[in-house]
Amino acid sequence: MSIENRSESDLESLERKLGIKLKVKPWAHQIEALLRSRDLSHFAFFFETGTGKTLTCINALRIKFQRAKMLMPTLILSPPITLTNWKREWLMHSGLKESDILILSGSQKERVRLLSENMGRPKILITNYESLLMKDLYGMLQIYRPMALVCDEAHKLKDSKSRRAEQATKLADLSTIRFLLTGSPVLNSMMDLFSQFRILDGGSTFGKNFFAFRSKYFFNKNASAPAHVTWADWRLRPGAEVDIRAKISKISMHVEKSKCLDLPPLVKKKVYVEMSGDQRKAYDSMLKDFIAVVDDKASVAELAITRGLRLQQIVSGFVNVEEGAGERSEVEFRDNPRLDALHELLEELTPHHKVLVWAVFKQNYKQIISVFEKLKLKYVQVHGEISSKAKQEAVDQFNTDPDTRVFLGHPGSGGIGINLIPASYAIFYSRNFSLENDIQAEARNFRGGSEIHEKVTRIDIVCASTIDEEVLKALDLKQQIGESVLREFASKLRG
Repeated sequence: MSIENRSESDLESLERKLGIKLKVKPWAHQIEALLRSRDLSHFAFFFETGTGKTLTCINALRIKFQRAKMLMPTLILSPPITLTNWKREWLMHSGLKESDILILSGSQKERVRLLSENMGRPKILITNYESLLMKDLYGMLQIYRPMALVCDEAHKLKDSKSRRAEQATKLADLSTIRFLLTGSPVLNSMMDLFSQFRILDGGSTFGKNFFAFRSKYFFNKNASAPAHVTWADWRLRPGAEVDIRAKISKISMHVEKSKCLDLPPLVKKKVYVEMSGDQRKAYDSMLKDFIAVVDDKASVAELAITRGLRLQQIVSGFVNVEEGAGERSEVEFRDNPRLDALHELLEELTPHHKVLVWAVFKQNYKQIISVFEKLKLKYVQVHGEISSKAKQEAVDQFNTDPDTRVFLGHPGSGGIGINLIPASYAIFYSRNFSLENDIQAEARNFRGGSEIHEKVTRIDIVCASTIDEEVLKALDLKQQIGESVLREFASKLRG
């Protein structure tokens, strides 16, 4: 039940408990999270995208600031496209001034200059995870010594061996207050939790040694396999999942939007297309190469995934061609039924609806834009070839300009941390093997606020009886795609 359904005395009582004035009326799950985290120095907000984790975290920090009677030096780590949104949310929902908030972006030199000008002053520093890998800047962040650390989209720190996770851990150990935010704490397996909780609580939950953690909760199913099976297959020990969930529940809260928000139906449709003759010829040739790599006993995930992505590229409309001396170029197929299907969908939808179009390969962008232009559609684009400033401008334009009908985005660039609820349709033109990107992209227009639509529709353009279809099946099952999954694909495709 939201605050608007409570009496005024209930609201005043809640504000007394929290110690802050509430700038907006929270949802019931946000209130619960604030009450659970208020007396803890560390907490994980495992909120699915669209359930208000940013605002919840801001209010949780406001509680800490109020108790400390000061603005604590705070560092917020977040994906690049979300930095401006974090600043906007702070200004909207707190009493802070613009001068209290500093976004560290641009080159390392520019970030160092900005931070050096503000050393010794309590600030809300907002920056992306790349700052952890900038030697000079990272040294200054250690000197700045943030009292509060927030890791947004914390699953990006799931690999304890990565430099990014190592640097985040060192900063966390210097901080008094630590919050994690993510809707997908587990993408591959529950091993993903170790690094995130090491950052969160200094090792109190799972210890500081990853191998000890793995040995306690997992076993290698392939330990006694034949000699030619060289890869590990780590599985949870009996009872391990129950134990892990019990431990993390003490300092985290999991929120599913289907259970806490009054959202419209999410309708999923598939539009099946065939391949052209040239596509089929290229696909069959690459399929043999893919199966050969996966069947090779010495194959590694990188090789299998590379070949699998080549198949994905072909069904999306282009092929990589060897030109000698190791050089490669991309050739587009002139006859591309997938592009024709997109044209028909947009022609039907855009007069009445705003539409998101997601594509994972940069070679797709030019082709897709040609469709927009043929239909005389006003559009914006957010992907890796667009600057951070232009990305935010594109998001704002799409959300506020009624004549801008289409948003073209890459799930990794435009699918994280932004609100695109004016769109009632999302078309997935091409896809890769990232479960994280798929989840994030789907949540851009299916989130709190999307109740303005009677329904939200996801349309996947799929090439039948190809790896394209198999990948979509795995993503539908929320299955991260790695070498073991690709082996199963190869077995099916071989037949």
